[in-house]
Amino acid sequence: MKTMSIIAGVFTGFLVCLNLPGAASAAPQALALVNSGGKVTLQCHDDSCTASLSAYCLQKERSVPAKGTAYTFADANQVRLVGRMKDGSRFLMDAADELRIASLRRQLAVSVAVPKSRLEELGLRSVTVEVGPNVTLLPRAEAGDKSPLSESEIALATGPLRQLGTRMVESDPNQIGAARWILRLSDMLVPNSTLKPAAKSQFLAQARMDSARAGLSTVAREQAEGLLTICDVHTDLGAYGSLRNCLEARHDTLLWNLNVGFWLAETHGS
Repeated sequence: MKTMSIIAGVFTGFLVCLNLPGAASAAPQALALVNSGGKVTLQCHDDSCTASLSAYCLQKERSVPAKGTAYTFADANQVRLVGRMKDGSRFLMDAADELRIASLRRQLAVSVAVPKSRLEELGLRSVTVEVGPNVTLLPRAEAGDKSPLSESEIALATGPLRQLGTRMVESDPNQIGAARWILRLSDMLVPNSTLKPAAKSQFLAQARMDSARAGLSTVAREQAEGLLTICDVHTDLGAYGSLRNCLEARHDTLLWNLNVGFWLAETHGS
């Protein structure tokens, strides 16, 4: 009976993390922001410069965030935001104040953004973000929230659960390395646009060449390049609206599998 209860509890948690949108009257789950493994350049489109970052569910008891849910850093000390001035010099920015954070696709990815106008105001030509270990994201407090995160929930999400996530999810250089790389590639493609066949072939060829210089493990590189091939074929068949959509979906599958492993470990007390 105990084994069945554990399985039922984990399965219920997975369904919550996967399917349920955040209720308007209750705060959604805290998220683990995956360490970035190095600097990530924000890509500028329209009026914003944005990067997608991997994340995963820390609280199976709470609902998954709806797309666009605003988040804040529980502690931004491990997040480094650096602007590059037009003369080539660097400018250290306050990540907590400057970055706008929002959920993208369930709990599996978030966007971090700086308005283009802010770059122009500061005289910056580009911005990079680097996320270190054990960073937790908390949903921004909303007026009328009938069930905000409690102090004990925040302590658990920023302490034991977050540290478990670092051990169980982010210490795997193969899965997490492939996921990071695929997400970086997706960010290089303009949202809501498709590539012509020649442009797509050129992009994929360059991505495969760059993967050799990306510092990926052999397994991560092979996995990432395999996903590129899958997306090449699937976009030709019309299974996805764009190459970017396919890469995002493949990233999310990798993160979902890692999130499942995290909850199995948490349930069994690893």
